[in-house]
Amino acid sequence: MKKYLKLTSVFLSLLLLIASLCSCSQKREKIVDVISTASSVFINGEQNETVEASMGAFKGKQGDSIEFRFDEPQEFNTVFITEKTATVRQFNIFAEIDGEFQLIYTGKLITAENITFETVTATAFKFTVVNTEIGQNEFIIQSISAYNIEQSAE
Repeated sequence: MKKYLKLTSVFLSLLLLIASLCSCSQKREKIVDVISTASSVFINGEQNETVEASMGAFKGKQGDSIEFRFDEPQEFNTVFITEKTATVRQFNIFAEIDGEFQLIYTGKLITAENITFETVTATAFKFTVVNTEIGQNEFIIQSISAYNIEQSAE
């Protein structure tokens, strides 16, 4: 029994040592939520300075939008949206590039998955709800995050 216990301790110690050495050799990059760097937030064209809006939280009805403006151009290729109501049936994501908003993504339902697209460099990010569920015109978005995540070739 003691021999088994000693072997188990040695094995676990070696396993921990190997795991710690492997993790040291990996380069970790800090991933920043681009939305958190916005200098101003607009909901339906009106500036909003609440903490909730700065995190991408807003409620509205079909056609409403939230826009994040940046002091410096920001790169992003991944967006994650959390919806409370599950009533959004179509949405658009725009990026302001060279002073004009360009459509970079259209989605149907908001799911708990990353939305990925080609990397863009933009001075603003805009999310618009195009359609909602029939009979349910109102929605609640709990948060919007945008990141620049390097895509690794495997």
